[in-house]
Amino acid sequence: MPRNDGNKSHKEDLEKMELTLKNIRKNEQFLVENAGELTPHQLKDVKEHLSSKKKFLEETEGTIRY
Repeated sequence: MPRNDGNKSHKEDLEKMELTLKNIRKNEQFLVENAGELTPHQLKDVKEHLSSKKKFLEETEGTIRY
């Protein structure tokens, strides 16, 4: 019989959060590379949205592994 891993959901949540941070970094890099194609207002909105996600993840205890 397989053992029940009580931390499985916690580990999966950490993996999802790390993937989200990785995607945020990719999106930020994409914005830098393609800034000329977007209006300043669009850039501001997207940057604010990404920074709020990033701030939430960084403030959540135990979400970032150093």
